Amino acid sequence: MQAGSTGAPDHFAELLGIESLHSSFEQSACRLHIGEQHRNALGGIHGGLIFSLADIAFAAACNAGAAVYIGLQAEVRYMSKAEGDALTATATLMGGSRRIAHYQVLVTDSRNTRIALFSASAYRLSE
Repeated sequence: MQAGSTGAPDHFAELLGIESLHSSFEQSACRLHIGEQHRNALGGIHGGLIFSLADIAFAAACNAGAAVYIGLQAEVRYMSKAEGDALTATATLMGGSRRIAHYQVLVTDSRNTRIALFSASAYRLSE
């Protein structure tokens, strides 16, 4: 997976096994096929993995254009236990200004159950 505006590879996304489905400034989606390495000690999907998947979808969206953005704030609400063999994170631009962009990312499992809601804001560094 590559970071949009820089074209550099996202090594962390690659390490986790996250693939980009599509990216634009308005919306992006990423998918992760679940393996045993993604599970916590209780057998569930690790919360840090869910956060990382959402954060990577957020970064893919806000950096899909020519400008370079960095994250300012992020929070997550876990809503349900993940079932199945894959997670999908869809980041959607909710609004912003000349320098700030606000996104919400919905994480769903392979049964289309809403697993987490991630909200984040980014600051534009350059054109």
